Amino acid sequence: MSSPTTGKFQQWFKQYKTWIMNNPQGASEMEAFVKWGSYILAGRLKHSTLLCEIVYSGSRLFELFNDFLIKGTLPQLSIHSADRLKVLLTVLEYVEVLVEVAAVQLWGETGRWAVVTLIQTAKCIGRFFLLLRHKTHIVPSPPIKPLDRRAAVKSGREQQMFLGQGNGPEVMRLPRSGRVMRTLAGAPPTNQRIFTPPCPPNNNMDEPIKSRVLPTSHLVAEVMHVLRPMCHLGSMYLFGQQAWTPWILSLGMDVTSLRLYSEANLTTTEKLELAHRRINLLYYLMRSPVFHTVTHKRIQYLLATLSRRVPLARMVCVPLMEYIPQWQKIYAYTWS
Repeated sequence: MSSPTTGKFQQWFKQYKTWIMNNPQGASEMEAFVKWGSYILAGRLKHSTLLCEIVYSGSRLFELFNDFLIKGTLPQLSIHSADRLKVLLTVLEYVEVLVEVAAVQLWGETGRWAVVTLIQTAKCIGRFFLLLRHKTHIVPSPPIKPLDRRAAVKSGREQQMFLGQGNGPEVMRLPRSGRVMRTLAGAPPTNQRIFTPPCPPNNNMDEPIKSRVLPTSHLVAEVMHVLRPMCHLGSMYLFGQQAWTPWILSLGMDVTSLRLYSEANLTTTEKLELAHRRINLLYYLMRSPVFHTVTHKRIQYLLATLSRRVPLARMVCVPLMEYIPQWQKIYAYTWS
């Protein structure tokens, strides 16, 4: 028998879930407010780095939790193993920087690099399972992307209209012609009626075809992409953090991986992921040794110029100039 406290919690949870479903934009604004709080705190307190990562990681996990509520399901241990693995990898990507920052404060630089190696090894093994065992042709980062909430809520409402709730469906398909029409019960009030025909929900527009066989070059390309963080860490251990060899090796693997793909055999979602990877090549400008020899000087010059010539810009530019080296030291090796 459930206690009164459990009953109240279940009631509050149900009310919160209803509010999330009815106000996806409000939930996104609430998450953005928490996320921006981590940027505002940066460099303003003694342990601001750890505090910022706690706030930021919490906001990402909060966003993931709300996405599951909008989807109408929560990650459970009984779901398919591939989905469970995607949830674990997504959570790991959201908290990896927090764990790294905590390791630095607890165990110093040695502990930091040990934690970075463990995290990247776990991510590499998990991605190989998705790639080889569960036949995920392109493993995105993170494996579970943030939900397009407006589209999801709209799709859910269309699904309710088509399948029906309570007194029957609000939309029906004529048996002979296949035409989709609203029922009398599904007609909105007179002042809210529109005369566009209803569309049945289609939730599988871009699902990859599991039976398709991709070229061997695609498999080689994705293996290179998965192994890239480990090769970068291994070469840094051999040649040093400021050596050019790790930078050239990882960039070469990235470019070669992208060149091996043929977009003719990919879905729209997979093409978008490849486009995202191409944009991420700019991130190499923030990795050592390019950052310390080229990028940092240009950024410092730009921010210093803006702080002198633009009114009130100094309030933003000076903290950025002080925090960017710390940011680069933390984020340049996460590969997320």
